[in-house]
Amino acid sequence: MQIIQSLFIGLAALKRNKLRSLLTMLGIIIGISAVVGMVSIGDGAKFLVLAEFERMGGSDLIICFRRSWIQREDGTWIRNKSPAYLKYEDIDAIMMACPSVKSITGEIDTMAQPISYKGETKHFRFEGVTPLYQEVHNWYAQSGRFIQQEDLDRNESVVVIGTKVQEDLFGKTDPIGQELKIGRQRFTVVGVMEEKGDRMATGGWDEKLIVPFTTMWTRFIGNQKWGFELWMKAESFEKVDQALAEVMVTLRRRHGSEEHFEFYTAKAVLEQVGKVSQVLKILLGGVASISLLVGGIGIMNIMLVSVTERTREIGLRKAVGARHRDILQQFLIESVVLSVSGGLIGIFISGFITFVVAWGVTTFLIKETEWPAVVSLWAAAAAFCSSVLIGVIFGILPAYKAARLMPTEALRHE
Repeated sequence: MQIIQSLFIGLAALKRNKLRSLLTMLGIIIGISAVVGMVSIGDGAKFLVLAEFERMGGSDLIICFRRSWIQREDGTWIRNKSPAYLKYEDIDAIMMACPSVKSITGEIDTMAQPISYKGETKHFRFEGVTPLYQEVHNWYAQSGRFIQQEDLDRNESVVVIGTKVQEDLFGKTDPIGQELKIGRQRFTVVGVMEEKGDRMATGGWDEKLIVPFTTMWTRFIGNQKWGFELWMKAESFEKVDQALAEVMVTLRRRHGSEEHFEFYTAKAVLEQVGKVSQVLKILLGGVASISLLVGGIGIMNIMLVSVTERTREIGLRKAVGARHRDILQQFLIESVVLSVSGGLIGIFISGFITFVVAWGVTTFLIKETEWPAVVSLWAAAAAFCSSVLIGVIFGILPAYKAARLMPTEALRHE
């Protein structure tokens, strides 16, 4: 009961001195809102990266391609004269020699090409792939069929299209069996992929046309060996490093060295994002600690002033029977109320900051992005606990000073 009374007394003290209380809480508000807001934004960005990898195929992806035709060595840009290129036969070799690789697809991606249907021409990207493309990217045909091995063996003129291509070229007409022209060559539509969406506006998934890998290689690429990529899926996230090591050994045996090729894994990118996020959290924690320290000192200062202003009140309470611990408890709770109020305001402001950042990113920067505007619950909980701790630590001295006042001296205070 005494704790509840002390709580109401603390709230009443805040209400009596609104401006002074707000200025006192300012350090706490700034520190809490900065930390929770930035952590929430960082978690949102991390979620976005993870979601994008899931759309690309998952966190167990491994990507391999030949090094760029021009490289920087010893501060100078030089031409890459290595004779090593990825080959179509590498796909089967990796599947046979790498047990940790679950599936693999070869991909050749090109720039936007003119696509014609019934006299209407639009530009879309198209790529040559192998049948396991669906499994690697977790992206399947929703109608018709996907590219099959027979299509590769015969260099068939078949194409699978994205939902955006279907919408722009065919409208409400069923595209299966229809013919369109890619450049000057005719292709028959055999399937339509399920809608994938473009959260980060980098994939253009639904605007793709997909043709057999060998058809792309023989009809559009010719002797150009650049642009061939291997996309692989490990058996599990835990086996990504093992799968990567097996792939490197296989390519070393087939091409003399794996150094001719670049390797990227979703796992490595996620780990890098995690490290950057951790560094930012540490830096923000340092800045917030200074802000919270200043806020705590402000709370201690205002509580000392409050003790001085209410000396007669303290003396009167002691004269009518208030114990040492009652006075200590009252001022300690008032300090905690002041600190927690600042913490709650800071959490509310951090939610507003997170919402504004999410809105700004989706409105002005990457319009297709679905940035999650959600306050990090663990950061909010940690902020709340920190504000309670600050109230206790910086309220002990004023509360102890108030509790030690002698009733006779306190009552004589003017």
